[in-house]
Amino acid sequence: MTSIITTIVVFLLIFNNYSVAFANTRQPNNSRSNKPNTVKKDSPNRQRQTQSKQKPLDFSDTGRPGQQTAGESRGNCINTERDLSAVIPASHSGKTTSGHPRFWVYFPYTRQQINRIEFIIQNEAREDIWRSQIKRDGNEGYQSFSMPTTAAPLEVGQWYRWYVKVYCNSQLASAEYVQGWVRRVPLLSDIYLELQQESIPSHQIYSDRGIWYDAVDRLLALYKSEPGNMSLEQDWQNLIKAKGVELDSLPQVGATYEAIE
Repeated sequence: MTSIITTIVVFLLIFNNYSVAFANTRQPNNSRSNKPNTVKKDSPNRQRQTQSKQKPLDFSDTGRPGQQTAGESRGNCINTERDLSAVIPASHSGKTTSGHPRFWVYFPYTRQQINRIEFIIQNEAREDIWRSQIKRDGNEGYQSFSMPTTAAPLEVGQWYRWYVKVYCNSQLASAEYVQGWVRRVPLLSDIYLELQQESIPSHQIYSDRGIWYDAVDRLLALYKSEPGNMSLEQDWQNLIKAKGVELDSLPQVGATYEAIE
């Protein structure tokens, strides 16, 4: 009888020790599963929006020299409060992803004060890629110039010089003009994907990447569909006051503007 009791006591002691050991092995797992303050990563779109708000725009390193303001003024056009001005950074050059980019110019003249306009694109060897004559129909304000889509596109990686020449007197051959440089760059896959998502306006995406011509064109095109949009007016101010741009003297985009091909 004594041996039976002894056996039972030993069995109970062994069972109790096993239960305690098993409970101790379960403790860490329960602790991990109930761990508070789980950290969640921001989505790529949210990260991009935050960066877009914080990162200052910089167009100070675009590469090539050119001519920003009016040149060769020989009394052909009347004096105006503002100058004929290319919408271009202080380096007089910028990038585009388009084969047929638009180049924007601010005109201080009315249509009655201009006889004709020439729009020219040349390669680095100064050979004409495109040349056209235009009779201006609008009043003072912003106007863009572009080759038609039927013309051969600009080549990726190449520099081109563009001119807009203004003749105010049909009897004189001299002209006021603005000019600048443009280099076409490839549309990278990450930029393309961002543009498809439409979570950020396209002009902001191009601005953040330093792609000047596309940023300006998308912003002005969007403003045309939403005239008086104060947010777009502020984006315009951010663009023309960005580092390396120096176009503070240009009027707001509320001025008249039009596109010419």
